[in-house]
Amino acid sequence: MTLESWSMGIVRPVMAEYPYAWLFFIPFILVTTFTMLNLFVGIIVDTMQSMHTSEHDQEHIEQVVHEDTSSIRVEVQALREEILALRQALSDVDSHGRES
Repeated sequence: MTLESWSMGIVRPVMAEYPYAWLFFIPFILVTTFTMLNLFVGIIVDTMQSMHTSEHDQEHIEQVVHEDTSSIRVEVQALREEILALRQALSDVDSHGRES
């Protein structure tokens, strides 16, 4: 299947004994070579697809984190305003209590 010295080590000795052995060897070599080629191409395509999916997932995660950060900022700002209002209310209560 790897085509490494198949003609010298295997085919020629067999062909010397059986002249019609090429009817087996040629289809075998073609089928196995195309199978191996398709296997490698499939692995490369699968790897590229996985990398693309990984990049898309990363972009989605970054978008979700950005949205969460924005909502947290809004909440923190609202809490700061509420704390400021409570401080002012306490300050007003203290100032009215001291004046009496």
